[in-house]
Amino acid sequence: MESSTASAAAQAIVAALVQAGTRLMFGVPGGGPNLDVIGAAEAAGLRFVLAHGETAATIMAATSADLTGVPGSVVVTRGPGLASAVNGIAHAALDRLPVLVIADTVPAADADRISHQRIDQTALGRSVAKAAVTVAGPAAAAGAVAIALAAPAGPVVANMDDSAADQDGRSGRGRAENGVEAQTLRAAEDTAARAGRAVLAEAVRAARRPVVLLGTGAIPRTAAVRDALAGRGIPALHTYRARGVLPDSAAEAAGLVTGGTTEWPLLSAADLVVGLGVDEAEMIPARWDYPARTILVTEPGAVPVNQPPGGWFTGATALSMPIAAAAGVLAAQASRPPGPDWPPDAGRAARQDAARRLAAVAVAAPGRLAPQQVVAAARACAPPETIATVDAGAHMLVTMPLWEVPEPGRLLVSSGLATMGYALPAAIAAALCLPQTQGAPQAPVLAFTGDGGLGMTLAEIETAVRLSLRVIVIVFNDAALSLIEIKQRPAGQGGEEAVRYRRVSFAAAAAAMGAAGAAVTSERELAAALADALARPGPTVIDAAVDPACYPAVMNLSRGQAGRRSVPGISRAPHLKEHAR
Repeated sequence: MESSTASAAAQAIVAALVQAGTRLMFGVPGGGPNLDVIGAAEAAGLRFVLAHGETAATIMAATSADLTGVPGSVVVTRGPGLASAVNGIAHAALDRLPVLVIADTVPAADADRISHQRIDQTALGRSVAKAAVTVAGPAAAAGAVAIALAAPAGPVVANMDDSAADQDGRSGRGRAENGVEAQTLRAAEDTAARAGRAVLAEAVRAARRPVVLLGTGAIPRTAAVRDALAGRGIPALHTYRARGVLPDSAAEAAGLVTGGTTEWPLLSAADLVVGLGVDEAEMIPARWDYPARTILVTEPGAVPVNQPPGGWFTGATALSMPIAAAAGVLAAQASRPPGPDWPPDAGRAARQDAARRLAAVAVAAPGRLAPQQVVAAARACAPPETIATVDAGAHMLVTMPLWEVPEPGRLLVSSGLATMGYALPAAIAAALCLPQTQGAPQAPVLAFTGDGGLGMTLAEIETAVRLSLRVIVIVFNDAALSLIEIKQRPAGQGGEEAVRYRRVSFAAAAAAMGAAGAAVTSERELAAALADALARPGPTVIDAAVDPACYPAVMNLSRGQAGRRSVPGISRAPHLKEHAR
């Protein structure tokens, strides 16, 4: 580490991040203490990335943590800076991503005389983050990083105050690693795992039509899950964040589980549902009332203390055991005669049927594109290793099921919070995290966003330009909050003024900030714009004029009655009663 004149607290927090493997720091700095952190980071070899907004910077930090597994870091000023970062912190909290939010604060020594920009940052931080701690030196800094990383991971607000005592904030938090308490904990976990294996083995042995739900917790065990399910005839549904645990080319890959009705054909015919690493924060607020027995397997310590598993999955049995061991039980029992009774390729049949139905409702007026056409053209043009980020909105209901991936980490979304304004900041961070070849990322990054979401983060186009990142932003531009418009009642909830904007040329806005911009109204124009963008070293914004006419039908297929459909080749299990919601 080069010599630095930064404060003790700044040097301590940076040293703790370096020790944990962090290499990127994002932020919007305020005064001197913030700049001390940035100076210490640069002296230690960390790259600082200046963003335009604190929530965008925090989403960038969370995405870097998501892709690298090491803590993300973001610098914000006190008062308005931390308050502005809250949405990004909430995203990191609900997607269980370790992020250190390094905030300037009114020093405790000056609290009696300073009111300007002074808010209760500890209370604010604790309302959305995993913890809020005061950092004055090495002990507190190391403790803050450890809290962020401890399962379940999450964001920690680190209020920087050199005038405070240096205290480790881990007291009473996290898992004991040494001593009698740790030995007792491990013994209890071993006992729970043995009991869990027996329960799971008996359930799988008795089942004829099991279905597996793959959640975020299965991602670190991807190899074990793939080995266990390959060729076993058990369909596997993925949550948004778990996409790619099984490649979409696999026969067992059955599409999405969100709590909607896309997954109904398989789950209504199943006699056992086994969740591996499923986080209930990913499920939309619907009812789980499938008749099959449900078993949820989570790694020890993976579930927040205030959210015991099984609350959303009504009547589920919760097992705490290693996911790799659970996958082994599935493989062993499924291999025993008579084995699963699903038709051949039931998973692939369900996924392809859902895709066909989405494509069938695509409609577009002349001079407009259907959202399905946008996704299909982008997937056809982009190489398989492309990373795609997806904003919340109506376009998400089309993009998530139709964008195929070969492995985890290639399709990123804000799942637990489902915040708009995610896709562009996440794409910037993804491009910075990708391996570089001759100064350029080895794979392109696509950001799928609506006009509403891009409007929230438009200035970050300049960030991508300044950093010369090959980020391709595809805007589903219909000048509306289309998902909200679908939910709007004909009377009593406002009219167009509540959900519609003036049409904006995002291509022109991009050009004004130094990016390439293209406005497209046809598949031919879109394909040409994508080809140009993929050949370009810097960012491109493709402003796609889309027709929102299909969105009500898409919503009905995803979350409504149309999703409860018969799928050729997947008959309802004869012993199950009619399932209705």
